[in-house]
Amino acid sequence: MSIAVTEKNGISRAGAYQRRTAAPPVDVFENADELLIVADVPGVPNDGIDLRVENGTLTLTARHADGKEEFPALVREYDEVDFRATFRIPAGVDTSAIAAETKNGTLIVHLPKAAALKARKIVVRSND
Repeated sequence: MSIAVTEKNGISRAGAYQRRTAAPPVDVFENADELLIVADVPGVPNDGIDLRVENGTLTLTARHADGKEEFPALVREYDEVDFRATFRIPAGVDTSAIAAETKNGTLIVHLPKAAALKARKIVVRSND
């Protein structure tokens, strides 16, 4: 059985599936201890994610696994999009302590603030 798709939305079948690179959807949060970058990287395994810090810049590159599918697709509408994003790291981030984790297709990058920037309570002493 075969399904032939010759054109869809003005794109020919031959040109419909091309690997492309896009910026992933990203949210940035801040709390007292760190900045968090939360990026959607669906379908990308941990070994397909490359995070690099250089000259005050954090670069995220995420690539889908290259491999043969168990069943070749007859029609493919879901692109395997590779992701790339670059972030300027603000002063006061401890770049040596940056950590990352994935959860359900989401990458979470922890950028801890340097101790000097963290809020701290100052104890007021009495001289009585």
